[in-house]
Amino acid sequence: MRKIATVSLALVLGVCLAAVVRAYDPPAPAPGSGINGTVHDLGTAHNAMDYTAIPPDFGSSTTLLNRICIFCHAPHNTYRLSPANLGAPGGSGPVAPDAFDYLPLWNHELTGNFAYSMYWNGPGAPTVGAKASQAIQNGMEMGSVSLLCMSCHDGSVAVNSYGNTDQPTTSQSGGGATISPAYTVGLDNNMQNHHPIGFDYDAVQAVDTEIANADSVSFTATDTVRDHLYGAGNTQLECASCHAVHNTGNTGESLLWRSDVNSELCLTCHMKGTYTPPTP
Repeated sequence: MRKIATVSLALVLGVCLAAVVRAYDPPAPAPGSGINGTVHDLGTAHNAMDYTAIPPDFGSSTTLLNRICIFCHAPHNTYRLSPANLGAPGGSGPVAPDAFDYLPLWNHELTGNFAYSMYWNGPGAPTVGAKASQAIQNGMEMGSVSLLCMSCHDGSVAVNSYGNTDQPTTSQSGGGATISPAYTVGLDNNMQNHHPIGFDYDAVQAVDTEIANADSVSFTATDTVRDHLYGAGNTQLECASCHAVHNTGNTGESLLWRSDVNSELCLTCHMKGTYTPPTP
């Protein structure tokens, strides 16, 4: 009887534990459905990091705000462009370093790291000819949009470090939550074993016969590769060229602009296999 009771208790505990695990492991949101419930949804039960209570003039002082956007964006007094990037003098909100020439109402503390060791496939790799890595040969420098990603992903800044003293106290957080190792990219300023970014796509395509023309290849049902490049003339490949950070417009997993089923994301740009254009 004791053995039966022990086994029964174990089964009950197992069922309860499974229920708890399921409660904290919600199903992945549908591609293209928006940021809610994704890994970039930091303020709801999915990640539960915004514990700021609603101020009394909002109503209850004990109800949590459970915000989503505040971790990266805010409507007022966010980072300003530096004078070198034609930012207007004066005003409120902190001034971003010169390296940041793209600030979409940015509200998250910025990384202080600007000099990353970019992709490197080793001293034994070809340095001339068709098999040389043209991204390496043409040079890589992480653009502003990718530096914004690094402000969480390189692990140098707390994920919930947002807001500034020119904003209400309920919109400020000194941080303390660290990013999971599974999502860390650029730790110790090292990007050597990560896909090349911050390079001129056109310059690489001009000398690499296995890279598709950015204007002639569809990336999504409505966009070409060109539409997903950054910088002057839309020539720079950056993190957001592949990742749909808000889970909108994408047709694939891992916040990708298109699915990598059958390696189709890779084969969009890299002409090394069969590519299936997206269906409108």
